[in-house]
Amino acid sequence: MKPADLLMNSNLQPIRHAQPAQGAAKSAPSGAPEEGRFSKVLAGELAGRHQPGAAPKAGQLAFSAHAQARLQERNIALSAQNLERLDRGVRLAEAKGSVNSLVLMDDTAFIVSVKNKVVITAIPRHGAGDNVFTQIDSATIV
Repeated sequence: MKPADLLMNSNLQPIRHAQPAQGAAKSAPSGAPEEGRFSKVLAGELAGRHQPGAAPKAGQLAFSAHAQARLQERNIALSAQNLERLDRGVRLAEAKGSVNSLVLMDDTAFIVSVKNKVVITAIPRHGAGDNVFTQIDSATIV
């Protein structure tokens, strides 16, 4: 290769930022933060897992959409005291190394992903019938 082969083409133009199409959403300027957009989207997605009306906090017990539907259709109401007891049961199971636990509280059974701190489903005693609970590694009574 000769040095003459390495010469740049003088017809190159500088790079210009493309202008957004008319009516398109404007993005944050280059290098500027997106004003928490990711956090808002993430919070919105996670909101479906938490009990309605309660903002989840770090480490707080959450409810899957399935669990929320079961609570509603089976008329299972959880008071603040019930939620504290359920959370205590999950913490006890976690302390023993559980991953998925059956938490028995009063007349209701809860299947909980201890690892993720998410209630998967809730079954009242009168609805438990001949159910078999599988894929659990512990049972906690609170």
